Amino acid sequence: MNKGAVRRGWLWLLEILFPARCPLCQASATTPHALCETCHTRLPDMPELVCRRCGALTPRPQAECAACRGVHHAPEAFLCAFLFESSIRTLIHAFKYKDQGELATLLGGLCWERLGRQLQQEAPELVIPLPLHWRRLWWRRYNQAALLAGVLAGYLDKPLLTGGLRRHRHTRSQTSLDGRHRHENVRGAFTADPGQIRGRHVLLVDDVTTTGSTLAAATFALKHAGARRVAVVCLAHAASGLVDPDSTLGGDHA
Repeated sequence: MNKGAVRRGWLWLLEILFPARCPLCQASATTPHALCETCHTRLPDMPELVCRRCGALTPRPQAECAACRGVHHAPEAFLCAFLFESSIRTLIHAFKYKDQGELATLLGGLCWERLGRQLQQEAPELVIPLPLHWRRLWWRRYNQAALLAGVLAGYLDKPLLTGGLRRHRHTRSQTSLDGRHRHENVRGAFTADPGQIRGRHVLLVDDVTTTGSTLAAATFALKHAGARRVAVVCLAHAASGLVDPDSTLGGDHA
């Protein structure tokens, strides 16, 4: 019996003993790291009423907010896959706080399913995750943005750069802060390496954004280091006015 037949036999046995389950409802799924058809159809769509550069609320689809108009250090593009509510909120909470890093494959795949065409059109040269300070990384054990960025870099077939952007100052968790204090909390928290960034088109990846203050501070550092263009991609948007105000998990890389 050849090796291919043996492998198929083992896979068949594993499927019998450990069938794939939807991580949301535990119903049968077609493959590991996948949602069942019912849960997949209930994923919360992202509305178009956000700034195309930073994700702030705007009165018209694909408009540019006043804060970004003519500003060099704002991202050139903002892409977001889902609203931060219902099933996506449940998955991200498990991914971020319940030590379920394996959900990166599922969540990265869902993000690519929604935004893959736009990301390919964006054609970045580097994929960079929003970094955690070493203290929070030690406590959480992994950076969820880095895991997501790795999945997206694989789909794009572009290098993942984890050391080009650093969070050199420890900040308070953003979850308990309002918009103004979020901006103050992360101002100057990031530095980027010009030797790796200068002249490059960067895709900056994070899991959840709320006011966009953390991503704005990171983008400023990348532009200061000479990035030619910065595009931001987020898995979910948790801005007030878009999602349920009773949401228990804040964004901006808390």
